[in-house]
Amino acid sequence: MMTRFLATTLGAVVLSGILMGCGASDDGSIRQSTSSEGAADHLADAFANADSESKKNAGIASEAIRKGQFQKALYAIETIKKKPDVDFDQGVAINDSLVNLERELIYRAEDGDKKAIAAYELLKRINRN
Repeated sequence: MMTRFLATTLGAVVLSGILMGCGASDDGSIRQSTSSEGAADHLADAFANADSESKKNAGIASEAIRKGQFQKALYAIETIKKKPDVDFDQGVAINDSLVNLERELIYRAEDGDKKAIAAYELLKRINRN
């Protein structure tokens, strides 16, 4: 089980690197967070000028990430992802958030956090769809 866990994590990190290398911001760099809190900020910033529903859900997701309410964050991010008008920078922010959430959930799950385990299972189901 642990091998599968690590393989999934490695796959997500590699995919993140590939996706993040596909484009750049105005200064030529891609914003990539190193923590779930940084990813929460990235998500809020990327949707600051979005339509009201997307901006609201990005705010919900960002706040939930900061509070450790990972399932709530995942549902809000999934709602945003389904919108047809997500632009490149917003897509990168969504990916950044999901990668950092996955990392955080794995750390917490390894420590036996039952909520993190449940949220990680939700994340795996979301990623399959």
